[in-house]
Amino acid sequence: MDLSRVEGQRLVTVIGALFVHGSDAPELTEVWLQLESVTLLVRVAADWQLRITPDEPEESYTMPELGSRVDVVPAPDGVPFVRHVGERLMRVVEWFDAEAYDQFMEAEFVFDTGSVVAWSFGGDLHLAGGHERVLGGGDPAR
Repeated sequence: MDLSRVEGQRLVTVIGALFVHGSDAPELTEVWLQLESVTLLVRVAADWQLRITPDEPEESYTMPELGSRVDVVPAPDGVPFVRHVGERLMRVVEWFDAEAYDQFMEAEFVFDTGSVVAWSFGGDLHLAGGHERVLGGGDPAR
């Protein structure tokens, strides 16, 4: 998807898919950014690449055989995109793997008052305020 076509649109709301297993803390697995004219799904695919595609939020569902469920709900305040609701998305900067140039691994969403970085690491979706990590890196703990 050409992400330049969403530049200048306001972020209306943020929806999250929270994976819950037993008594473990919920884990954010996907996030939908509802902009003025399109909704973007930000997720990590089975090949561990970051994916940003137009898509609408799905319904919550259970996996009784695993004792798990996925709750699709308004994103909690701890999701960095939430602080930018009502702001314009100025641009999206994409980064690809330095060794495999077709592997989309990271994106920075730049809003009026700051940015959010989304990246894939270890097959999981990670999000942080842009000022909270060094861009272009892998594991934020390093």
